[in-house]
Amino acid sequence: MIMGTEVLKLILDMGEPLVGRLLLFDSLRMTFKDVKIRRDPKCELCGEQPTVTELVDYDAFCAVDLPSVAGPVSDDSAYEITGEELQKILAGGRPVTLLDVREPHEWDIVRIESARLAPLSNFENFIPELNAEDDIYLYCYKGKRSMTALKKLKEKGFTHLKSLAGGIDKWAEEVDPSLPRY
Repeated sequence: MIMGTEVLKLILDMGEPLVGRLLLFDSLRMTFKDVKIRRDPKCELCGEQPTVTELVDYDAFCAVDLPSVAGPVSDDSAYEITGEELQKILAGGRPVTLLDVREPHEWDIVRIESARLAPLSNFENFIPELNAEDDIYLYCYKGKRSMTALKKLKEKGFTHLKSLAGGIDKWAEEVDPSLPRY
């Protein structure tokens, strides 16, 4: 409600918006505290020379160009698997390795139950634990990081690799809508 009220104050040019201030809420004591914040002149968003001037387009930001990420392939889909296909494989009971290459804070929000966390930020440390003969399925938020991890495994001689097309975001949208999306 407070955020909605702030939007209305800005649109209607009424009242005193929280610009330059931070409103802290302590739910245990049911108190609010108003803190003034100084503007950082070097801030990428609001500084004197901002470099961030528009919202991030996640579809464009996370888009995967398979030939440049995984090397030349004749069929882009050769390295991707749909959520429905992966769901059938997981339900089939066949042993597979499912790796989530997102960061721990993303893992805490949502994950596929049988997955193992192997963050891309230190993925090299997980490679020795993997068996090159196993079927390995990778996923991230939208698909870009899992394709980067796939490329690393491919360079190490792994051949049974697939990346979840659209990542866990598409999985939560199409396969398991009960999962939270972020």
